[in-house]
Amino acid sequence: MKKLCVLCCLIVFYGSNLFAISEEGYQTNYMNYVKPYYENGEFGTFEGVNSIKIAYAKFEVADEKGAIVILHGKSESMIKYAEVIYDLKDLGYSMYLMDLRGMGFSERLLDDDTDKIYVHSFNDYIADVKTFVDTVVQAKLHTKTIIVAHSLGGAIAARYLEQFPDDFNGAVLSSPMLTINAEPFTQLEAYLLAAVSTRHGHGTDYIPSGGPYAPWTFVEGTDTHSYARYIMERDLLNDYPQIRLGDVTYNWVKQAMELGWAAQFDARAITVPVLLFQAQDDTAVKPAGQNYLCRRAHDSRKIFFYGARHEILMEIDSIRDEAMNYIRDFIEEL
Repeated sequence: MKKLCVLCCLIVFYGSNLFAISEEGYQTNYMNYVKPYYENGEFGTFEGVNSIKIAYAKFEVADEKGAIVILHGKSESMIKYAEVIYDLKDLGYSMYLMDLRGMGFSERLLDDDTDKIYVHSFNDYIADVKTFVDTVVQAKLHTKTIIVAHSLGGAIAARYLEQFPDDFNGAVLSSPMLTINAEPFTQLEAYLLAAVSTRHGHGTDYIPSGGPYAPWTFVEGTDTHSYARYIMERDLLNDYPQIRLGDVTYNWVKQAMELGWAAQFDARAITVPVLLFQAQDDTAVKPAGQNYLCRRAHDSRKIFFYGARHEILMEIDSIRDEAMNYIRDFIEEL
């Protein structure tokens, strides 16, 4: 009876968050559990648009329930989402991740400065994801496939769902980058500056005040309240200097804004269920585009996270655990 009481207390205390590692003892648990799980994945590359090498990882399981595809945000790499896939592993789904062109472990696009965030066209991102889905993900038959995408990845996923509505059965968009925060410029001013600069041959130049990679500190206003997860990302950048990136370029901003507008305009073409996470204290993207997409998509649900910053999936435990529970429930209910 005593053991039963203890077990019941543990269940009440931890709720449904037994899958997550806590910020308390985070580094030890990350090294002991998350890192080994991630390193046991299968890694490879495929050729994207213009033969750019795109890095990917897959974590396939036997007798799976389906597949989960994960897309990262701007300046990130799939390795940053090791904790996310560790948290989702007990669902019984095979999981697939890729690094967007010019980011993470994928091939850079500019030789003069590999820290620059640049892309010729955002359609190249979408084409790369399509190739990834067709050649890597769908190389194994799945009963259902879900995409989980953050920020830049969320904007790409939204546009992808509009163009290829039959490839996924559902989507989780965390802080999707549908309206970038262009302050101190207005949206129109930022777009005109980026478009004119690109037209006059400066598309590969950094935006004003931008530059190569430089370490940042937690007090500078990161996109998460979690110091433990901030340290995790800092350590990854130290351990894998090849994934470091600086600021964005003019053409990247132009392309990003155009994609966001297109994704909003064509949102009615999204027919699969969508779970969208919106952060109250998001300084990276504005909520307008997210709200507009939710109103127009056929089957969408917006979850508003009070007190959360942009990186909801990397937030403090109280916010992140809630988000992961929403993801798990959404996937299991599809």
